[in-house]
Amino acid sequence: MIGEEVVLNRPLADISLGGCRFADPAWETAGTAVQIVLSFPSLSANLPLGGRVVRATKHDMGVRFENLNDEQKWALRKHIRDVQRDKS
Repeated sequence: MIGEEVVLNRPLADISLGGCRFADPAWETAGTAVQIVLSFPSLSANLPLGGRVVRATKHDMGVRFENLNDEQKWALRKHIRDVQRDKS
């Protein structure tokens, strides 16, 4: 932990333009505002995003993205499309 920053490596189960779901036990409670950095190793890209925890269970954690600017939306859309293409 670095001040208020916590570095975690958690797998994504789902991602969309609206939010994402992590496939591990929640580390924050529902309603908590979070700043996350999504890493797309196959694309050599990192994308910082803000959001709010909307689901927190012992199985997963869902985050709804909030206040994304146009550049973040464009980058998120591109990364999702590229990752889906790589899976095909």
